[in-house]
Amino acid sequence: MIGSVGESLVDLIAVTEGGRLRGFRAHPGGSPYNLAVAVARLGGRAAFIGRLSRDPLGRLLADHLAESGVHTGLVVDGPEPSALALVTSRAGEPVYDLRLEGTAAARLRPSDLAPALAAGLEALHFGSLGIVLRPAREAVLWLCRRLAGRALLSFDLNLRPEVVGDWAGYRRVVAQCLRLADLVRASARDLEAWGEDLRGDVCTVITRGAAGSRMVRGDLVVECPAAPSRVVDTVGAGDVYGAGLLVALAEQGALSRRGLQALDRAGLERAMRFASAAAALACERPGADPPGRAEVEARLAAWSLREGGR
Repeated sequence: MIGSVGESLVDLIAVTEGGRLRGFRAHPGGSPYNLAVAVARLGGRAAFIGRLSRDPLGRLLADHLAESGVHTGLVVDGPEPSALALVTSRAGEPVYDLRLEGTAAARLRPSDLAPALAAGLEALHFGSLGIVLRPAREAVLWLCRRLAGRALLSFDLNLRPEVVGDWAGYRRVVAQCLRLADLVRASARDLEAWGEDLRGDVCTVITRGAAGSRMVRGDLVVECPAAPSRVVDTVGAGDVYGAGLLVALAEQGALSRRGLQALDRAGLERAMRFASAAAALACERPGADPPGRAEVEARLAAWSLREGGR
């Protein structure tokens, strides 16, 4: 099973008409939450590990997990309100106005996560706001340290400079995460904001939108083009890419540190193409709405045909 730990929130996606803001549409979101939903829809066994509010938006988040086939036995609830993100767009990129202080996502505690230690997880995905919010940060790192060496640790930086108050302290936390992680994913935008290279202990993947993705494992560099996409909205696309990568690695028996180290170039390319096709489909619909497995298989077939039968 692939576990994903950290924040959930409700994205309030801007609705515009004639260039004017007319309102917002509520959609379940949060980077690790999106990844869990995407893993399940892509045919993987997924568990979300986090704290949900008992308010109506928390019920929306819980129902969405269940409807998507995500295991919810490691979810706890609390009286705090749900976290919110107002999502608008600038130059084709999503812009987030986050409401996080005092929310259920921020109040995640080690005691909430203790059951995950006995869940038999093959992989644990973490990162994003889960390592920014406090005390949630300490809880997420607590779980990662205890699962290191027992489960593949997948880290997604998903940098949000606008919510990082202590930049120097945050950089120290990211350094800890990089030392723990077997697999790291970051976007080109993350790298630009970070200002230096990021390296996982085994493997690093950089997603670059229309320029495709690059994987680095030791001296091996694997390039993958972006799958064809009619882009509507890029919200959640990186999460879907990460989910696709983990599902494809699992299906090749590479969802472990040793398996990831041993997988050959062809196997890595196969995983990246699956992830790219999944992300391309996610970009064709508004909000974080991961595709199903059949959709991805069809897109892969069409992409291969377009490239001349690859």
